[in-house]
Formats: sequence, structure tokens, C-alpha cells
Amino acid sequence: MAVNWIREDLWQKLNCLVPVYGSGDDAGNYTEVWLDDGRKILDRRRTKTVLKALAAHLGVSWRQEHTAWSWEGRSHLAPVVLGPEMVLVPLRLRRPRSRDEGGTGYVVGGKVKTFEPYNEGFFRTLLYLDGNMTLPCLLNMDTLALRLAEGERALRRRRETFCELSAPNFTRRVNNNSYLLVEPGGGTVAARLVDSRGDVIILRREDKSSPL
Repeated sequence: MAVNWIREDLWQKLNCLVPVYGSGDDAGNYTEVWLDDGRKILDRRRTKTVLKALAAHLGVSWRQEHTAWSWEGRSHLAPVVLGPEMVLVPLRLRRPRSRDEGGTGYVVGGKVKTFEPYNEGFFRTLLYLDGNMTLPCLLNMDTLALRLAEGERALRRRRETFCELSAPNFTRRVNNNSYLLVEPGGGTVAARLVDSRGDVIILRREDKSSPL
């Protein structure tokens, strides 16, 4: 179960990925997989490794710093959009014993019902998730709100980008005179600028002799 939860499609119930240490004599660096039915599954892999495996299973990249929905000037990890309805928001969930062990976990943005101030040890906020689960976080209220807003913005921009690409005769500029014409179904053909009149541009498909 711990290894196969992704293949068994339990990722659809995912609330969050929480970095944890083993108990007792077990000093391992693992991940707790929290599901929205209240279950917690111990995955004996580091959180970054689990994130990579989940992203690969869904056919997307876990590194999304340079996507259409990313933005410059960020000093923290980017949200990871896994699909049109699912974004993982990176949050500081523990103080690691050493720098390379990591303290970042990931919460599914749509599974956060609310959050509130919380003062216990190093924790500053408490998130309420689906399934009556509560998740302590090291971030303060303002920073947590910004991170969750960034996740929602990334998800919204991802939807907009894919809507644009699927729109009939959508064009994307490549350079000054070259364009890509995106047709229904997502196929692309090269097009070259013939003329421009105000806000209207006239293109010629590379595989046709007449302008569009």
C-alpha cells in the first residue's frame, strides 16, 4: 500500500504530502500521505521523490518554475499544477534536522477548507482539510494566505492557457514574422505574416498559398 498508493489511484483522494521522520530507532526521512477519507499512509521515500513519482504518473513535470503559469521574482518553490483541477502548494511543515533533509510538504489547494493562527512550538498556523484533518504549518497567516492564493492563481492560469490552445485558429507568435496557428484538436501549423492593419494581422499558412 505504501509504495502502490499512486498506481491504485489513491492520489485522487490526496489532501497533502507531509515530510516526517521515522519513530524509535528508525531515523529515516519519509513522507506521510494524507487522504481526504482520514487515512494516513507512510511512504518510505523523501517528499521530493514522492512528488516526482506522482507527477510522472500523471504525465507532467514536477519542476514548474518556467511554465506559462509561473512568474518571475519568486524566492520560494512554485506551486505544482497536476491537472485542471489539482494544484499542490508547497508549505513549510517541519524544521529539518539538516538542510538537505527538507522541511517542505505539499497541500492540495482545493482541499483546504480554512486556516487559523496556531502557536505550538515552531508552528504558527493550522490548516483545516477535507476529512476533518488538521495540519500544523510553520508559516504565519499572511504568508500562508499568499501561498494558497498563488496556487489558485497558477491553477486558473493553467486553465486559461489550455483553453487558448484548444480554441479554433488560435495563433502564437514565434518571432517578428513567424507564427504558430493552433487548429481545433490542438494541431499546429507554421504561418507567416503577410500584412497587418491596425489590430488585424493577415497570415499565410506555410502549407497553403492563400492568406488566412
